[in-house]
Amino acid sequence: MSSSIKTNKASTGYYPGEQIPTIVLSGLEGNKLDLSECKGKKVVLSFWAAYDAQSRASNVQLYNYLKENEPDVVFLSVSFDENRNVFERTALLDNMDLNSQFCDEAGTDSKIYKDFQLRSGFKNYLIDENGVILAMGLSIEKLKNLI
Repeated sequence: MSSSIKTNKASTGYYPGEQIPTIVLSGLEGNKLDLSECKGKKVVLSFWAAYDAQSRASNVQLYNYLKENEPDVVFLSVSFDENRNVFERTALLDNMDLNSQFCDEAGTDSKIYKDFQLRSGFKNYLIDENGVILAMGLSIEKLKNLI
């Protein structure tokens, strides 16, 4: 698995009102996803790891809510588990669609992890059709009010 972020800004994290940087991810089957390909659609981007129970639960809850209630919103999930097998087993146990699941095996050394300042806790984001961050730290209730 590999990933990269392309931005000219100094790294201070990303917040509502800002443009989401270009994120390129490699998936389980070698498929690639460029976040910019989602322009024109709302996206929920969730960062998590199997070792962090709160981020894992939030990831599953958001995925299930969107799948049942907002199928036009794209859900993308990035795990920072360094062991691919742990990530794969966790995603399967949680009944996640593997096409929307990505793993950055660099873990806490990942550029994405550092650029999004995830050392202070995993986050999730709602991104609008133009790539602008609408909100972060989403709960189901917050998401319902925003969509």
